[in-house]
Amino acid sequence: MLSQKLREPSTNLLDAAQHMLAIQSQDFSAGRYALAQRVASAPSRDEVNALFDGGQLVRSWTMRGTLHICRAQDAKWLVREARERTLKTAATNLRALQIDLPTIERATNLVTHLLMSVQRASRATIYAELESHGIQTGKQRGSHILLVLVQEGLICLGPIPADAKLIAQDYVLVDQWITQHHQPAAPLQELLLRYLGSHGPATVRGAAWYTGQTLTTMRQVAKDVAQNLVAVGQDSRGEDYLVVADSAAHQELEAGEVGELPQRLLGPFDEYYLSTADRELIADPAMQRAILPANNGMFNAFWIQHGRATHLWDANVAPTDSLGSALHQRYLDFRTAN
Repeated sequence: MLSQKLREPSTNLLDAAQHMLAIQSQDFSAGRYALAQRVASAPSRDEVNALFDGGQLVRSWTMRGTLHICRAQDAKWLVREARERTLKTAATNLRALQIDLPTIERATNLVTHLLMSVQRASRATIYAELESHGIQTGKQRGSHILLVLVQEGLICLGPIPADAKLIAQDYVLVDQWITQHHQPAAPLQELLLRYLGSHGPATVRGAAWYTGQTLTTMRQVAKDVAQNLVAVGQDSRGEDYLVVADSAAHQELEAGEVGELPQRLLGPFDEYYLSTADRELIADPAMQRAILPANNGMFNAFWIQHGRATHLWDANVAPTDSLGSALHQRYLDFRTAN
């Protein structure tokens, strides 16, 4: 909780996004809420939206072919590092949908010209443009074409339409919308160190799963930055839990004292639960089944106390204590259309 800013939140949204690197956001409401609750001032959804509209935050398929919220300056290099494995995973579907290189090249030109002209466009507008030039978007062809264009570094999700209500977001050209790109000298090293700095203690295996990189690759990266890492225990496989040297987590573990763990209400795709493959640290088996009842990728929101999941959130039942009631209402504010 300390590493993930759930105990000592950041002072503002951009600092929280910078620290977390990427926040899973296939559910846009849950992603915005997850970011906001890592900020001490408890910012509203409108305050989060303003950073998307201002080009400081974007949403893109940065790792594992999954949507994440990140600082705009981090989007391009994160997508670039995930590109090869994401497209390899998507290759079978692309072939089945008859999305070949000429189709991608035509779509690239059409979408580029459209966004150069209008600056921003909804998914429906882009689909209409593709359809008008003979590129079919039905039967998931459209979403797969967009995924490839994202992985090619062409587009991402940026500003929020005025009539969006809850989840809509417009596509923009990456190089037109984002004014500054961070370019790490050693991208995979930065990826591992920032993951462990914001999600540790974690294993190299966990880092490989989270980032979508191979375990062999991440083991080599861990060796390359070994001087920056500290082992603080082992998992059931006997693999080291790692933290970044001199990080807040490292200092607390060295001191041997765990600070107070506050009550939290976590959304369905919060990093605290999803960023690790070893979820027994957070929830017992029965609670894990409750959080993911159908094993279909649809997670339920839940409460944590003392760092552990205790029970599911119920939108229709507000807690009677003042803190629980406030947390309940805050979450509702992010999930309810204006």
